[in-house]
Amino acid sequence: MADSVLTGTRMLTVAVAAEMVYQLVGSNMSSPQTAELNAPKRAPTIQKWVTMTNVEAAGWIIFLCLLDGSLWPLLGGGIAAVGMWAKYAYAIKAGLAAGEPGTEQY
Repeated sequence: MADSVLTGTRMLTVAVAAEMVYQLVGSNMSSPQTAELNAPKRAPTIQKWVTMTNVEAAGWIIFLCLLDGSLWPLLGGGIAAVGMWAKYAYAIKAGLAAGEPGTEQY
């Protein structure tokens, strides 16, 4: 029984690590890049949606902490939330500083 539990735990760890890479690539490659390229027009709404998403994420993290009975979800969720906030903040700052025309037609 212990071996099957350990094998199941390893399988979940491998699956979570793979999913984390897919999610990181997906979330880091498209949206922050678009935010940077189109910051002059999008900066105010981008920041609004980053804030709203972080509020929603905080709710999920609190829920997961309660379900798990620990603060471990806070560690993972906190690292991810701060990382995404920093990426969008940098994208907006870099996009506004570049002074380049956006990629969208209005």
